[in-house]
Amino acid sequence: MAEETTVPEPEIIKISVFTPLIYVGVVLTIFIIFSMYYRKRRVAQFKQIEPIFKENHNALIYQQLKTQYMDPNLSKDQKPHEKVMKSALLRRAVEAIRRSMKLKENETIFNKLYQNGLIGDDMFKQYEFQIKFQELELKEIVAETEIYKKNWSQTFFPLAQEICFNEALRRRINAIDDRAIDLSNLWDFK
Repeated sequence: MAEETTVPEPEIIKISVFTPLIYVGVVLTIFIIFSMYYRKRRVAQFKQIEPIFKENHNALIYQQLKTQYMDPNLSKDQKPHEKVMKSALLRRAVEAIRRSMKLKENETIFNKLYQNGLIGDDMFKQYEFQIKFQELELKEIVAETEIYKKNWSQTFFPLAQEICFNEALRRRINAIDDRAIDLSNLWDFK
């Protein structure tokens, strides 16, 4: 007779309902710890990046005036006048526009130098960081203009841009005058 082979029944393993929940909890905890560590590392890297431009004194002056303007402990006579606040904001915007224009002027140069390997990753990251910082600065200025007057940013930025162009023109004219003086001294013209 033929031998009968019996197939053993598979063993059924019972898993608790809490096992997948614990698994998901552990994975989420590890993900949260990793993201916190990663963010701290990124912030530390950003702190090490040196800005391309020097310190923005106009922004610092505006921030100091704003803290005085918003201080509830100061009387109305001790707070800066609203016109002073608007002019400080205008000076801050002019500087932000000037810096943004300089970055846009040099964008092709930085990209070309980076593609050719003439500047390193750190310098290119510094440039990219500065672009993002200037974008945030301009967005913050737009928000500040809306505090003083609704839809003021539509007339505010063309005015700030015009001031920026006039100052650039004035600097160029002064540079021409300075060169003329230097050349006249060099060639002894009187």
